[in-house]
Amino acid sequence: MTNGELRRVLLLGPPGSGKGTLAPHLSELLGVPHVSSGQLLRASAAAEGDPHRIAEQVQRGHSVPDRVVLQVVGEQLGAGFILDGFPRSLRQADELDRLLAVHDRAVQLVLELVVPDEVASARLSRLARMESRSDDSPDTVAARLVTYRREAGPLLAHYVGRVRRVSASGDVDEVFQRAERALASLPRTARG
Repeated sequence: MTNGELRRVLLLGPPGSGKGTLAPHLSELLGVPHVSSGQLLRASAAAEGDPHRIAEQVQRGHSVPDRVVLQVVGEQLGAGFILDGFPRSLRQADELDRLLAVHDRAVQLVLELVVPDEVASARLSRLARMESRSDDSPDTVAARLVTYRREAGPLLAHYVGRVRRVSASGDVDEVFQRAERALASLPRTARG
């Protein structure tokens, strides 16, 4: 598959939909870096003594303030990326558009990973046990799913015409094949 022109892809989906698992595969396929807002925020909280109280916000299942996320993520965006976990709101999408427009760029494709809540919750519970992540406790998972559902509609409407839905149920190879087909479905005129 040749997708030389496809360079700026967003992965959207509820917590536990597999964005962090799929992103490295897509990164390799398209030859662009995987930029994970969650990983960047956790690293920022640990490395800098958490001046923005990121850990406290995440532990409660709250979103990190937009200005903090934009600063942390914006520093990592180049000419191409697989962006995972950002934007999470319409306001963040507008800010991302402005940030990219400075370099005459735009998001080309949004892959919406669709998964039932019970599958997402089970995946996150497994991850929490494996990695001892406090942001994946049952209470915070429920809060994160509610937040995602509330913000997903307007966010997906913002990217109308660039969204491809991908079932994220099943094993990683099946999901990757579905995502690859979705990437190929983007018209060449939308890739520039």
